[in-house]
Amino acid sequence: MKLITMAFCFAAMFGGEHGGGETGNGGDDKNKKKATLDVRVRVGATARGTDVTVAELCEITPITRDSLELGKLVFSPAPIGGRARTVTRTEIVQTIAAAGHDVSRYTFSGPTEIVVQPVLLEVPHDEMLEVATATLQALLAVEGGDVEIETPSRLRRVQTPPGRNDRRLEARVRGGRTGPTSAVVDINVIIDGKPGKRIPVQFKLQRYHMLLKTAGVIRKGTLLGPQNLRISREPIAQSTGLYLTQFDEVHGMIAARNLQANSRITLGDTAPPAVVRKGEIVTIVLTQGRVKVTAKAIANHDAPMAGRITLTNMRSRGTLSGVVAAPGLVVIQN
Repeated sequence: MKLITMAFCFAAMFGGEHGGGETGNGGDDKNKKKATLDVRVRVGATARGTDVTVAELCEITPITRDSLELGKLVFSPAPIGGRARTVTRTEIVQTIAAAGHDVSRYTFSGPTEIVVQPVLLEVPHDEMLEVATATLQALLAVEGGDVEIETPSRLRRVQTPPGRNDRRLEARVRGGRTGPTSAVVDINVIIDGKPGKRIPVQFKLQRYHMLLKTAGVIRKGTLLGPQNLRISREPIAQSTGLYLTQFDEVHGMIAARNLQANSRITLGDTAPPAVVRKGEIVTIVLTQGRVKVTAKAIANHDAPMAGRITLTNMRSRGTLSGVVAAPGLVVIQN
């Protein structure tokens, strides 16, 4: 009995136009009554999505709920690399049976082989750039700062299936943040709602900030301010110094050295103005316990308020060191 049943199933799967499994008209009539769907292999097929369905390989009649469900069954992934693939009728029957369908209820007809051709369309470069740039700009707006984007001049050629229904692009900045000088945006090609290829697009970034620069040559000791400095939009280098950005940061300060025109101002370029000049006679104060001793000394160099200074004692000609407490006053610390 088992041998007879298996023979009938294989006859139904690989039979002719009506899947005839028995000889004579009586056998054909019996199969016709038993078969519910006719699965006819197409002459050729194209794969527009990421996979191939039974409906793309076969014409299933009559159109019922069962035939529509059978047609949605995925046979295999779509051919890759733009190469066609030959599919046999036997492979189709085996796939349907493996999915739990009773193949004895179907008749299989048509060619014994079918060639599946993949459909590949190039993803337009302008579409990729538009999506990637918009995504990057949205993140930069959140991060803040003055940033210019340099779009890549060349993008690699990418081909994907167009999809049965649609193909769209989604983008995300890699790592969720930009780097100091670059950013990578990953574009995901979504085909019929399923992720397809991922395309990386790298952008160069140039960041800017407002800095104080010299309007001309400034000599050492010159008072700094709007009269000889200007605020300029400057690109940020990878290795930046302590550049000053506001006039308030140089208020009351002088140039610590000679400065060339169009130079960026750093913290080291500024110094507080001297309140004691070289050669000036100042009063020195030395406190020992409750005894306070004052004397006169000569400043050996310029010094600002609270700056250290060396002096020459006018009587002993010895060298002293102290801190400027006020114009003309130096405190000698024990």
